[in-house]
Amino acid sequence: MGHAAGDAHWFLRALAPRRAPIPWAAAGRAALALAGPLAIGVAADEVAYGVLASLGALNMVVLDRDEAYRLRIIRMVPPQLAGALGIVMGHQTADRGWTTVLVLVATAFVSGVISPVGGIASSCGLMLLLMTVVGTGVPMPDPWWLPPVLLVTGGAGVLLLALVAWPWRRGRPERAAVAEVYYAAADRLRAAGRPGRPLPGAGHDIGAAIDQAYDVLVRHRAGSPGRDPATQHLMIQLNAVNPILEAIAALVREAPVDPKFAEAITRLGDAVATGRDVAVEPGFVPRTPAETAMRAALRHAAGRLAPPPPDATGVFAHDPDSLGVPHMAWGPRAGLRNMATVVASRAAWTYGARLALCIGIASVLVQVADLPRSYWVALTITFVLKPDFGSVFVRGVLRAAGTLVGVAVAAALLTYVPRGWPDVPVVAVLGFLLPIATSRSYGMQTAAITPLMLLFTDQLGHGGVGGLVPARTLDTLLGCAIVLVFGYLLWPDGRRTRLREMVAGAAEANGAYLRLLLAEGEGGRAGRSRARRRAYNTLTGARTAFQQALAEPPPTSRRAAAFWPVLVAVERMTDSISASSAYVDGGAPVPDQDTVDAVAERIDAFARAVGQGRPVEAVPDRQVDPPSAVSADSRALRHGASADHVTTEGSALLNGVRMDVETACTLYDQALPGARMG
Repeated sequence: MGHAAGDAHWFLRALAPRRAPIPWAAAGRAALALAGPLAIGVAADEVAYGVLASLGALNMVVLDRDEAYRLRIIRMVPPQLAGALGIVMGHQTADRGWTTVLVLVATAFVSGVISPVGGIASSCGLMLLLMTVVGTGVPMPDPWWLPPVLLVTGGAGVLLLALVAWPWRRGRPERAAVAEVYYAAADRLRAAGRPGRPLPGAGHDIGAAIDQAYDVLVRHRAGSPGRDPATQHLMIQLNAVNPILEAIAALVREAPVDPKFAEAITRLGDAVATGRDVAVEPGFVPRTPAETAMRAALRHAAGRLAPPPPDATGVFAHDPDSLGVPHMAWGPRAGLRNMATVVASRAAWTYGARLALCIGIASVLVQVADLPRSYWVALTITFVLKPDFGSVFVRGVLRAAGTLVGVAVAAALLTYVPRGWPDVPVVAVLGFLLPIATSRSYGMQTAAITPLMLLFTDQLGHGGVGGLVPARTLDTLLGCAIVLVFGYLLWPDGRRTRLREMVAGAAEANGAYLRLLLAEGEGGRAGRSRARRRAYNTLTGARTAFQQALAEPPPTSRRAAAFWPVLVAVERMTDSISASSAYVDGGAPVPDQDTVDAVAERIDAFARAVGQGRPVEAVPDRQVDPPSAVSADSRALRHGASADHVTTEGSALLNGVRMDVETACTLYDQALPGARMG
């Protein structure tokens, strides 16, 4: 009965829109950027020119994110240039029969192979194929260089509008990204609730915030000439949050958690966001090792808030918090090496083959059936078959539903709105709605993009409502069907979620993190910081894989649901290791290295079992201290006893980790029959 109920609701869960604040600034930019070029084209009696510039602006609006300005340029400019190349290729090979088919198939393969390299490469691949398809199917003005110039010009308008606020917002996105980590940490502490209450997913937002902050800062630093003291200072403030996160993992296991700690962390976040110094002091004597560790962590982070001195570069070079930064290679040689590794992978070639097959089938079908300019079939496949954007199955369904709604809107507009100046306010309204729809659902985004694309297509090709709307509806349904059959159902990798491998990777990272528990000195703390970040980062990846698996149709979603308790247990294991680290920093008795290695070996055995899809091997009980000692220690801490009254041996510190490991093993063995993810 439980499975049936879960199967009945998986589809509704997958289609539910997200809750998100309205991006007013992005909506205003989109309205002006899309309607402006069209208005200029209408005024100059060169509507096709204005439409192409608006199309370039549409591409940039979809790519735009409200983040650091250097990062926005990196994310937006290369895909736009790839789109310009694509429209040249499409324009030069349009209406050439099988030559057109071969060009589209080759472009699809290249697009698919480079997409797994990263987010920017994925966007480049998308725009390259998208504009190649548009170039082969939509009439373009001559000479050949004019369409790409207009496309880039329209996109440049979006970028210029985004940069208007740069003098007033310079540095604010970077500070906001770091401050968000502190705010997420404070929210984690506030959500602790009752003692012993599990908090599945509570660390997910923290991991996402840390990823975003590192992404913003490292890319910002990579784009700066020489060393940037302000960015280094923010990096140090970001690294200074690690002791706080470890102390939080210990505090949430105690009761009561004093709200002053969360308030202090929030004040730290406010100070980072505003660039001001602030005094942070909880204001009472610590009673437990966890509170001692938290107080020390808060003081440490507060000491990193003072504005950097003029000669900060040399000072920061020796600051211990400048260590612990994840290793990211941004040099040309390292970047090419990483790209070559990904491009040569089986996953990249498989995705390229899937995309090329689907585009090839669509192109051949258009040629054989002699469908009138049915570039929309390939366009639909380009948007839907993007596994790095989420579930292919759900995107196919949402694409079909969103297009049907968008076609209905376009039919009304093409029927009742005259061409020319009346189109300008319509495009402005649709452009305003596009960022709002994008922030909520792919289906809503599709419903907003479809009428825009149809209006632009009508301006270029003069198809009229009678020709465009029925044809685009059929093309969309045909493209979604091709993706779901030839790009999804016939490929085992298309339904493979990698959930099991991701959970195994998270467990393996836990073992590496635990082995550094006793590392001392600045280098040891830096290594522990890197290990902690990797543990939580892989855990975030496992959660993303879990959410994607839930969006797939049964039995994949049902198998993923069976894996949920295991994922929660691994998260609690990570929190237990963080708590142990905080207890050590707070003065608790430390275990010996042999005990640490014994627990880490058990975690490694669990990780191997999950990765290979087999039961966990039974091992002799190597527990050093009896469970009663753990219970007594836990009760003493939770009732606020003084640290002096906690007399447990140092090796008992790891009993919490050990019990979480054994719980994870038991839950995994129970879930294995129904959760063989393959």
